[in-house]
Amino acid sequence: MFKLDQSPQNSQRNWLLKALTVVVVVLSFYGCNAIKSLGSNPSGEALQKIEALPNYKNGQFQNLDQSVQHTTATTSRTRSKETRWLRLLKFLAGQPKELLPSKPLIAIDTDLVNTTYDKPTVVWFGHSSFLLKAGAANILVDPSFSGFAGPFKGAIKAFAGSNVYDERDMPVLDALVISHDHYDHLDYLTVKRLRHKIKRVIVPIGVGSHFLRWGFPANIITELNWNDSLQLTNSITITATPAHHRSNRTLETRKTLWASYVIRADGYKIFYSGDTGYSNHFKLIGGQYGPFDLALMECGQYNVKWPFSHMFPHQTAQAAIDVGAAMTIPVHWGKYAESDHGWNESINLYKKAVDSLKVPVLVPFIGMPYTVGTTVEISDWWNYF
Repeated sequence: MFKLDQSPQNSQRNWLLKALTVVVVVLSFYGCNAIKSLGSNPSGEALQKIEALPNYKNGQFQNLDQSVQHTTATTSRTRSKETRWLRLLKFLAGQPKELLPSKPLIAIDTDLVNTTYDKPTVVWFGHSSFLLKAGAANILVDPSFSGFAGPFKGAIKAFAGSNVYDERDMPVLDALVISHDHYDHLDYLTVKRLRHKIKRVIVPIGVGSHFLRWGFPANIITELNWNDSLQLTNSITITATPAHHRSNRTLETRKTLWASYVIRADGYKIFYSGDTGYSNHFKLIGGQYGPFDLALMECGQYNVKWPFSHMFPHQTAQAAIDVGAAMTIPVHWGKYAESDHGWNESINLYKKAVDSLKVPVLVPFIGMPYTVGTTVEISDWWNYF
């Protein structure tokens, strides 16, 4: 039996070799245009329409809060190209084990096809994926069921026990809603396998180009700019609202829009933050569309290296207050390690923040239904893994 050299120098060499191998494979496929999961950015007539939009300037979509965006741009320029590439290599090579749960997570087995509810009900599937069942309508948001986040298998892997639901468990979908085109929110394998169940695709402007590349018919795709709405049924309206983020599936960035969403369903109002940093857009959304009966708020994958793209837990708590949330469910955690904090750190910090600010919060098990307007007592289950 061989004993591996575990010295720091050798471990670093092994990590770098693995990372470089992954990058070589990716670039080889990319050069041959063989990775269909990359999708396709808008071009031709679609791009011409985008170029006329007020939130698209200098070849890119812009965030609403320009002061924060300028700070981000300045910070980015101070980083060397080597630093950015090393960050990319590190994520492609995988995350340290201490960022993962110590044992497989537990999920609730819910019949998503046959179970009905009197009021709008949300079922969370880990990370930012959830199903909203409202009346006779089913709305699936940002599904990621392939077991990994990235353009190919072997990228960021799902936690053990977190990927128990997939396309076979889903009901017929009145709408598939996507917040932006990052791989952990727009999963090619998932939407491909769901295709036969999807009646309508609702996406921010530009993201429809990916779906067209993947063979979805244009007549079921609806693209929304911020504050555009779609009447899905007589009792359900979906409105795209701002988020403070970015987009890309290749090295070309901000060619498609990112969004949060306001969903009015059966007399209730639900807010989904999408991926976002903290900015004044939350107060604007709260003032125009709030208050909300439920807000699903980003809470995880923050880092001081990208402080304006993802919220820290105390910012998530403040954002919940800004939009006027009567109840919050934290999302963007519980499935993938996309930063360097512990897998459940964000939830413990968020709970501490919301308790001091008197913001109601529910942290459901994966697969556990939550009906809007109800009160549920649940233990801090995430601290047992």
